[in-house]
Amino acid sequence: MAAAEAVETSRDELCRLDAAAGDGDHGVTMALAARAVRQTLAASQDASADQLVTELAMAIGSVGGAIGPIYASGLLAIAGMLRSSPANETLTVPQVLACAEAAESAISGLGQAKPGDKTILDALDPAIAALRQASAAGTGLDDALDAAAAAAREGAASTAAMIASVGRASRLGERSRGLADPGASSFAMILGALAASAD
Repeated sequence: MAAAEAVETSRDELCRLDAAAGDGDHGVTMALAARAVRQTLAASQDASADQLVTELAMAIGSVGGAIGPIYASGLLAIAGMLRSSPANETLTVPQVLACAEAAESAISGLGQAKPGDKTILDALDPAIAALRQASAAGTGLDDALDAAAAAAREGAASTAAMIASVGRASRLGERSRGLADPGASSFAMILGALAASAD
């Protein structure tokens, strides 16, 4: 719920970021996704973790736009990882890392994007690096999530200096430089809210 609220609160800012290189509706699309998440959570209180994530993937995917399929693909990969984990087991940093890596692989495979292309991956990939470091150091889950959220924020901010290489914004070339990528920005907001709610 905290992540949904963060997205809804930032709707106008996300639209502003998207207007520079897209059609200016990223904030609206993400707000619709947040509403779909709220409805799914309310209707799926007895679902297992992998079932819930699968239902969230379907709900977010249904909002359309470019971002819907991206989140759906990543969440379905996470659901697959959770399905292979023991039921009712408390999440560990290595498990969260494995889920994040699976999501990155799925998202990258969907659009053939890579870090540096000015996409959501520029926030996700640094978050994974932070989780990897936390896992190796034996850091607790709360601190690992905080580090991942901070890395995602830095990664999202760094996209302002990038030229888009994939997607609609890539047609603008140099003109795509100057504002942070909306997809990376909204992901960083979501991860920050999730980390804060876990503390």
